[in-house]
Amino acid sequence: MRPYFDVHCHIGVTVSRAPVVGQSVGRYMARMASAGVVGAIICPTAGGPQARGVLDTRDQNEVISRACRCYPERFPIGLTVVEVRHQQAGVDELERAMSEGGLAGFMCHPGLSGHSLGGELHPFLEVVAMRSGLCLLHQAGSTANIAAYARRFPDITFIIGHVSMNKAGHDDAIKHCAPCENIWFDVAQKPEGADSTWNLAHLVNHLGSERVMFGSDAPYYNFRLVQVQIESVDINEEPKDHIACKNAVTLVQKFRPGWVLTEEPVTPLHLYTEEELWAARGARLL
Repeated sequence: MRPYFDVHCHIGVTVSRAPVVGQSVGRYMARMASAGVVGAIICPTAGGPQARGVLDTRDQNEVISRACRCYPERFPIGLTVVEVRHQQAGVDELERAMSEGGLAGFMCHPGLSGHSLGGELHPFLEVVAMRSGLCLLHQAGSTANIAAYARRFPDITFIIGHVSMNKAGHDDAIKHCAPCENIWFDVAQKPEGADSTWNLAHLVNHLGSERVMFGSDAPYYNFRLVQVQIESVDINEEPKDHIACKNAVTLVQKFRPGWVLTEEPVTPLHLYTEEELWAARGARLL
């Protein structure tokens, strides 16, 4: 099996769902070892604990910083989580996490954080733009909002998560974001059975194979289903290599020029059972 690099992985616990869902660094590394994933861009879960406000966000960001320091060959890039409700305190925490914690930018999930993708993110994006950093954004309606960010902040590199979960979102991303060279795309939770008007081959043909990447959306989704799609899609082997790993390596090296991909399998810290790693209800991990 070809090596996979995951550009969309969450560490921590989402408490705003019942039952709660989450994973530790150790559990994710066991999933990596089981599925042939050799590296990842990691970030906190959205919908995490917020009883203490921005202090909880700081703790979540510190987990990511520690993992990147302990396993730089596996986790060359980490991202913070931002909550716009924290306002300037949240902007200050993003600044601290990037300058002191070594993180490269942020992830946000407007659906779980309760905001749109508009001007409320501009103060956070300014912090990332000062360092020519990276942002992983979950869609909130049309991707036209993300395309507007890409034009307004040309020094930021954006990843759109879940770019093709349904035909409407698939077509919308092609329409608005294909021309934006600082937008990259992950195919986390790409559903099986899409017809030729919005399957993976269609996405690659319209966005190009150079900016489409594998993402797991762990711990929420059985990402081996997306790996099966990548392996079986009717395109040449070279673009499959690019989606699985090579595009992510190119992206990471923009921010970590000295980093080199390690293709050796991950050694798990904790030996979980198959049931503990992959128990699911449909495609959703339990």
